[in-house]
Amino acid sequence: MSVIMGCWLLVGCKVLLDSGQYSRNHDRVLEVIREAVSLSVARAQKEITTNERSVGFVREGTRATKSNVKPYFILKAASDWTIMMDTYEKQYKIPEDICASASRPDIFLFSRILKRVVMIELTVPWETNIPKDHTIKVNKYYELTNELTRNRFVVDLYAVEVGARGITAKSLYNLLKDLGLSRTHINAFLERISKAALVGSFQIWLGRERSLASGGERIARVS
Repeated sequence: MSVIMGCWLLVGCKVLLDSGQYSRNHDRVLEVIREAVSLSVARAQKEITTNERSVGFVREGTRATKSNVKPYFILKAASDWTIMMDTYEKQYKIPEDICASASRPDIFLFSRILKRVVMIELTVPWETNIPKDHTIKVNKYYELTNELTRNRFVVDLYAVEVGARGITAKSLYNLLKDLGLSRTHINAFLERISKAALVGSFQIWLGRERSLASGGERIARVS
């Protein structure tokens, strides 16, 4: 079977799309990303307690010196970070006091205290489609971003991609880095996310004949 046929089955077949197999594969990858976000949220919440309790001691006769600038990360210390995730089986709605919109990025993370929103939109495309799909997803949430900004929220939008064959795009690395995760955690999550995409694609491939047959179609032989 040709590469073109394999690409069509993994990311473009209408019968498989209607069966929900693509969505379940997408959600399997998204769940690992949510774990990374949850880890960063826990760090942001812990930082509040740490900052409240920490006391700096300076040796007599010396001056306190400031440490080097901390690496940038998007989840500033706050106790009210809330994670909302949109899946095939369960959808959410953005709270109206934040924004009256029907849009639902895959992950919507917000803090009312900080007036800050982080939106994450995942795509699991064929690798050659990553640049095009990235642009589409950024444009898709342009209006929502503007509306949140008008409501005086600081907004971070991350359109991230993981190829159907497990190749992780630079956009995903940038997200994990901006979440403030350590190099060890970043590498571990990248490996898990890649594996989740591969497992999902493999399951779609194994079920191709059954799904296509149930839709009244047959796999065409391509020379």
